[in-house]
Amino acid sequence: MTKYEVARTEEDAIKAVESFLRNGYDESEITVISKGKLQTDRFNDSQIQHKSTNATISDKFMRFFIGEDAEEAVLTRYNLEENAKDDLKQDISNNKIVVIGQKDNVKNGEVANNAAYQSQDKGLEHKHMPSEHTGDIE
Repeated sequence: MTKYEVARTEEDAIKAVESFLRNGYDESEITVISKGKLQTDRFNDSQIQHKSTNATISDKFMRFFIGEDAEEAVLTRYNLEENAKDDLKQDISNNKIVVIGQKDNVKNGEVANNAAYQSQDKGLEHKHMPSEHTGDIE
């Protein structure tokens, strides 16, 4: 589920981020989107992402030819309804700051399913010893 708040100032954006953190979001699940670079250094030593829609000249040139605006490019990775996305694009264009929280519901089970992390103490029995193997190993 994607939640968002629109802030008028950097101080309001910081308060919105703190609200997301209090409500159970991890830093890695929060993104701050603005038209330009923020003056605050609050997000520098954290996993909170800051995305600016002001792009390099080559990015602007490329977007001109593919017909994509910068706000659309930034917002496409979030699960937002089309009318909400349009409203947020307009807010960013009007120099407002958007704080988005998107829960990471995909659990990475690699460690739990990796044989290197499984303990032999859990009653797992080997079916046969390597010397008992018949057939081609290769």
